[in-house]
Amino acid sequence: MVQPMMPMDVNDTAQTVESNRRKIKHIGKMVDGGAPVAIIFRTVPGEPKNCLVIGPKFLDGNYQTTFMKALESAEGQSAFELGHHLMKSRFSDGVEILPFLHQNNFIKKMPTDKIKVSMGAGTTGEVLLDELNELIAKQRGITVDELSLLDQPKTAISNATKSKTTKSKK
Repeated sequence: MVQPMMPMDVNDTAQTVESNRRKIKHIGKMVDGGAPVAIIFRTVPGEPKNCLVIGPKFLDGNYQTTFMKALESAEGQSAFELGHHLMKSRFSDGVEILPFLHQNNFIKKMPTDKIKVSMGAGTTGEVLLDELNELIAKQRGITVDELSLLDQPKTAISNATKSKTTKSKK
C-alpha cells in the first residue's frame, strides 16, 4: 500500500490533481492523532504484531530532507522494507542513516494495529498495517512472522543491469 502525496493547487480540477498525485510507499499515520510516520520495518523478527517506525518531523531540517529523499528515491520505493535501503544510505554529512536513527532513539516499536496506511485520498483505501501484513503474507504464501525474514527484492537498477548483461552475452 502507498500513501498519496497530493499537490495543492486550488485552480486544478479533481482530474488534474489525481493525475499529478504521487504514490509513496513506506508512509503511514498513527491511528491515534494521525501523526505521519515512516515505516522502517513492517514487522519485527519474532514479533509479527509490532513494526518499527520513525516520525520524520523529529529529525533536524537537513537530516529530515535527506531522509525524505532516501524514502522517495527509486531505491527506497522499490525496497520491500525501507530499512533495507536505509542500511546503505547516508545523510549529506556522510553519517549512515539507519545506525544514526537507531543510536539516537528515533526508531520506535509500535503495534501494527496502531499504524494506518492508505491508498487513496482521505480515508479511502485506508487499512491497518497488521491487515496489510496479513494480505502480503497470504499473497506470498508465508506467515506474517516470516515477513521480517524476507530479503530486499532486486531494485529496478539491478534488474536493468542484469538485462543489459544478458543481452550483451547473446
